[in-house]
Amino acid sequence: MKYLRVVLLALVASTFLLTPVKAANIYNRYGMVLLKESDGSYTIKDAKAYEALTGDPYRLPKALVPYDAKVPAYSKTAMETVVPETIVYKKSVTGDDLPMMLYRSGRSNSPVVFLIHGGGWVSGSYKGAAAFCKTLAGKYGVTVVSIEYSFANAPGVRLEDTVDDCYDAVEYVLSRALEFGIDPERVGFVGSSAGGHLSACCAMHFPQTKAYAGWYGAYDLQYTMNNYAPESNVKKHQRYDVFLNGWEPDYIDSFSPIKIAESKSGLSYKVILFTGTADITIGPDNAPRYREALAGAGIKNIKVVTYKNVTHTIGKSYAAADMYSRSLRLFAKAL
Repeated sequence: MKYLRVVLLALVASTFLLTPVKAANIYNRYGMVLLKESDGSYTIKDAKAYEALTGDPYRLPKALVPYDAKVPAYSKTAMETVVPETIVYKKSVTGDDLPMMLYRSGRSNSPVVFLIHGGGWVSGSYKGAAAFCKTLAGKYGVTVVSIEYSFANAPGVRLEDTVDDCYDAVEYVLSRALEFGIDPERVGFVGSSAGGHLSACCAMHFPQTKAYAGWYGAYDLQYTMNNYAPESNVKKHQRYDVFLNGWEPDYIDSFSPIKIAESKSGLSYKVILFTGTADITIGPDNAPRYREALAGAGIKNIKVVTYKNVTHTIGKSYAAADMYSRSLRLFAKAL
């Protein structure tokens, strides 16, 4: 029996060792992925695609030097002391638990910020951006809730389900204000990429919204998807067939923040949008388009921060520290 256990442990260990581990991407200071060649040198992934937005990317300063983004604004103390809680707020349309991560501020009647992660509506995790969430909670006294939602590649899931998940998560928390120690009238939203889209929808949906920070968000869905999953990319395009109701334009527009804003009036919260001029993933024009729509909806306090030659991956670029620190300051002051 002892021999059998040893053999089984050996087999498990060998399987683990033989399972390929995906190496972490290497980025340059603009957020471009660097590919390491056999001779130790680097090339830029998708270099050709960047040319229309940056010129020859190899001519950018330090384009082939690996870069590790640091965020001095993050609180080391908060990262060590704030312990998040996982809470299931509902069942998804596929019957799975949908969780959220709660970062308590430790203060009573604190404002609350809802964070929604990105990942093309098919990946990412509510456990991400922990340093940002812990700093906002531990240093600035703002409770943070990071939301998980139904993914587009789950059977039968449509965009309306994913948006409803986010609405339901917010309502779940706000309806339990005493339990979570929050002030339901002081609410903020933040999200990245696909999460920028979902958090923008939430910010306009809830009248308690006081501040919104959009990290390279997908605000104009027609424009975004034409860049992200064009018909020429058959496999990627088909991935969203059910999610976008057969790519029906009216359906897409009904959940597009820019179109929702165009139908609104009297919005009055503070907004800061971040974008890079070299965003080949969803296109560099989402933020300026959304600014115009929000201004038309009544918002006067809007700022668009544009980083030159930075890609969709702002969080891995030289602009990361600025984006995250500006976002922290926005919520600290506006809430």
